Amino acid sequence: MLGAMLSLLSLAASAEPLRMLTDNHPPLHFQQGEHMAGFGVDVVQALAQRSGDPVQIQQRPMLRALRDASEEADTAVFTILRTAERETRYQWVGPLMQTETALYSRSSDTTPVADLQQTQGQIAVPRKWLVYSLLRQQGLTNLWGVDSPEIMMRLLQVGRVQYVVADTMSVGTFAAEQGMGLEQLRYQIPLMHQDAYIAFSPKVDPAQVARWQQALEAMERDGSLQRLKQRWKIDRPRTSTD
Repeated sequence: MLGAMLSLLSLAASAEPLRMLTDNHPPLHFQQGEHMAGFGVDVVQALAQRSGDPVQIQQRPMLRALRDASEEADTAVFTILRTAERETRYQWVGPLMQTETALYSRSSDTTPVADLQQTQGQIAVPRKWLVYSLLRQQGLTNLWGVDSPEIMMRLLQVGRVQYVVADTMSVGTFAAEQGMGLEQLRYQIPLMHQDAYIAFSPKVDPAQVARWQQALEAMERDGSLQRLKQRWKIDRPRTSTD
């Protein structure tokens, strides 16, 4: 019996930490000094503590993170949207939160938009975001795919595009990084509402994924998940009408 226990302890000690991959997307996850911070980071760290699993949080471009998490062992990616195309490529823990993605213009543009067909001018969207693929499928001819949200907001700031697309939590941060206040943006129309998850590699032990799901449900029951949402203002829509 003692030998078996020592063997189990040895296996636990040598277990590889889970690589938790994410990109720069404040306030969900972003670099703060030498460490990652944000709502998603806090949730992952809390779940790791509750499940007893060591983790290493690493920043990666989202497309690379999604690829690595679909192919490599002991790997997961957060915080991502769960879609039919992605469903069978990962094991899912969540939802952590719901996101609203919306169309924005400059506040000086007083022309209201009821649907995308009424947009007059270019719409900038980072190509790595899911919403870019969804908008392309609608056959929009005025869609401008860019490399990053920073470039997207800069194009709006200098008048190269008339619209940008972002989630309501992050748009204020993206604007501030370019020296723009949230009051300089006009919320036009919602584009989609979806739940965000942690996506684990199919090579991760399903029992381990189940522990994380159980830990998340415990956080929902005891209110700790809601407190993190309040801390990071996740439930508060961030629009120009605030």
